[in-house]
Amino acid sequence: MTFPWPDPISFVADVVTVIGIPVLAVATWQLYRGYLKAREVKNVSQDCLEFAERGVGINLVPLERIAAFPRPGDIVYLPGETVEGKNYGGGEYEVEEVSFSFHEAPEINQPCPAIPSKVIASVRKRVK
Repeated sequence: MTFPWPDPISFVADVVTVIGIPVLAVATWQLYRGYLKAREVKNVSQDCLEFAERGVGINLVPLERIAAFPRPGDIVYLPGETVEGKNYGGGEYEVEEVSFSFHEAPEINQPCPAIPSKVIASVRKRVK
């Protein structure tokens, strides 16, 4: 009686199938979740520190670039928009109020996790 050797090509195909299909399923699921996250509606000032005077936004700074948040009473210098060599809205402003907005962060493993989504600093033009 002779012993039949397994076909090496079918053995390799079986190993690739057993390992490859779960990897393909996980990768597809992660791509789909990333696609859904990218399609979420995001307003212009989300994830920013917004300086606003009487409800009108003056300046936006991304939160990842912020070293410290302004406090009420602080004086901040904000650059304005330069159009045809003239600067509109720039100058010294006094911070009157700071409000924080947070949203849920399920990717953080803590009870009731939240991360800041928007910070609004209400300012008024400083008169010299």
